Amino acid sequence: MTLQMGSLLGMEKIAANGVVSAAATQLDILKNLKSLDLSSNNLHGVLPDEISVLTSLENLDLSSNFGIEGTIPSGMGVLCNLQTLSLSYNHLKGNISDLIDGLSKCTNSSLGSLDLGYNELNGILPSSLGHLKNLRYVLFSNNSFTGSIPETIGNLTSLEQLYLSDNQMSGRIPKSFGKLKSLTAMDLFQNSWEGVITEAHLENLSSLKEISIGIFSSNISLVFNISSEWTPPFNLRYVKIQGCQLGPKFPSWLRNQSDLKILVINFARISGVIPDWFLKMDLQFDDLNLAYNQLSGKVPNSLKFSLGSNVGLSSNKFEGPLPLLSSNISSLYLRDNNFSGPIPENIGTALPLLTDLDISRNNLTCNIPLSISNLTELTTLVISSNHLHGEIPDFWENMPILYIVDMSNNNLFNTIPESIGFLSTLKFLVLSNNNLSGNLPSSLRNCTVKDIYKKNDLLIY
Repeated sequence: MTLQMGSLLGMEKIAANGVVSAAATQLDILKNLKSLDLSSNNLHGVLPDEISVLTSLENLDLSSNFGIEGTIPSGMGVLCNLQTLSLSYNHLKGNISDLIDGLSKCTNSSLGSLDLGYNELNGILPSSLGHLKNLRYVLFSNNSFTGSIPETIGNLTSLEQLYLSDNQMSGRIPKSFGKLKSLTAMDLFQNSWEGVITEAHLENLSSLKEISIGIFSSNISLVFNISSEWTPPFNLRYVKIQGCQLGPKFPSWLRNQSDLKILVINFARISGVIPDWFLKMDLQFDDLNLAYNQLSGKVPNSLKFSLGSNVGLSSNKFEGPLPLLSSNISSLYLRDNNFSGPIPENIGTALPLLTDLDISRNNLTCNIPLSISNLTELTTLVISSNHLHGEIPDFWENMPILYIVDMSNNNLFNTIPESIGFLSTLKFLVLSNNNLSGNLPSSLRNCTVKDIYKKNDLLIY
């Protein structure tokens, strides 16, 4: 028997309030119910303890109601026939120990999918989680769980996807993690892990395709101590490691990752030049972000990028002429390096898909190239804190969706061009610390101080 949405208890339409509790009084007539899907509605209230009578239930989905609150009833732990349980995107609170402890006592539990993400759940993950040996999918992201990952995680040899990001977890990652031979995706990001990751944590992860770990911070407490001779058993396509020490050398365990599409390594204390072996891998990136390291030398022109790709190399020690890299790039962030010389005259034709450009805090000189006007999809233009001079070009009518323009801290002179006032989507215009003169363009004269601070339509610094 399968019941979905408005058919619950014969209702033709689900009310905005009280449906969950109203259902409780009649749940005993639904003992043979196998599937209950009330997802993506506007249900409010607490889950009734009487849900424990639905002992035949195999699939329960109450996700994306955003109004179900209170704690998860302990009686839900007796639903031993559950194969999927989804309660994500609600306002559930409390810990999950009773639920997991209860489900772990089920003989031959067939629970394969457990989705409790995007709630307000807290407490530690109980060790009994490791007894649910048929789990293939676990999503606990965006809650307030604390403590470490239980050592019993290594028992979940069928686990394929594990999402624990955006919690308040901490402590060491257990070596038993290395037993998860079926794991394809692990997301442990935005937690305060500490200690050391060695080959033992990764040695049997032969199915792994995606790894996300660390926190966007320079305060490093997790260190990767992996031999330069080690060859991993996996072939990754997605790597996101932030606020973890991988350096000082570029991580050589990436050497055989031939499927890599997204590589994000920030605050990793990597120094030196990008190695030749990395360039010879002939990878084509959707996203390459090596910002906030100490990489130096020139950015290799041999790097390849797919259509609409993003490049982030900010806050390093790269030098030489400003690299344009590929006509496929959509976002280019080269802020806070040692690039010198002029902005290439052909930047507007060489990077036709560009939507975001930040080349601030370098040593760039000469005029602003007129070809920038060809970047008709540009939303962000940040060229501040360089040594640019000359006039601000009068070409702004060609870039109708600009949101941010920052040309501050340069040597620009003469007047502000009239066309800059017709950027209808502009929110931030920053021109401070230049040598500009003349009158405010008539197109900007309606932007009074009251408009600037009340409407926040346009900020001029």
